[in-house]
Amino acid sequence: MKINFRSIELTIHDQELGCTIIFSDSKSADDQFKTEEELINSDKKHFLIQRTYPEFEDEIDWYTVEASEIDMNFSQKDSIHITLRQKEIEIYCSGITHIIEQALSKKEYSQLDKVLRTRFEDKVEMMGE
Repeated sequence: MKINFRSIELTIHDQELGCTIIFSDSKSADDQFKTEEELINSDKKHFLIQRTYPEFEDEIDWYTVEASEIDMNFSQKDSIHITLRQKEIEIYCSGITHIIEQALSKKEYSQLDKVLRTRFEDKVEMMGE
């Protein structure tokens, strides 16, 4: 199965408790003017990859993959295969190929590539062109 959408915003949050990458078909700044109900029932498309770091040493990292268009049956045992291109990102996981069109600047491309290779190295396999 293939799912396609055009993303206009890439958001990367790399913080102390985890790292989140979000591709969205709308600008997040627009969300500040919406009610909670509008946000919950939104028809916005997004794709999210997240790694949550453990709070204690004996816990493991937790990975989440979420797509607005389909319920993902992502397991912690699953791998994520990513082909990163300047104008398109292809992500394969849980038996589904997600093709996200987005014209990344050189800076965004470099930052995304670095975060995927360093923060998600245990879960993401970067595929060559």
